[in-house]
Amino acid sequence: GVFADVLEAKKAMSSEQLSELASVDPKRAKRILANRQSAARSKERKARYITELERKVHTLQTEATTLSAQLTLFQRDTTGLSAENTELKIRLQAMEQQAQLRDALNNTLKQELE
Repeated sequence: GVFADVLEAKKAMSSEQLSELASVDPKRAKRILANRQSAARSKERKARYITELERKVHTLQTEATTLSAQLTLFQRDTTGLSAENTELKIRLQAMEQQAQLRDALNNTLKQELE
């Protein structure tokens, strides 16, 4: 019926069918050809876009791996420096106490000499 003819017309035409159509309805054949070329360009653009996205993903994954390794090193360094800082604070406190004891002893000796 008519519906089957419309469906058949909507299906992709082979190059031979398009050539036959060109002699019967040149405008329609030209439009179909232009649409095919446009679709091919669109498909090519999409493929380039996907390739570029895949390249960006790879670059970002590499960068993430590098940054993760750097972060691990920085965390280790921070832990080490934190421990060293704590140790130095304890040593400073001990030295301050020794200085106070020395000053107190010197004051006591001075008073005894007077």
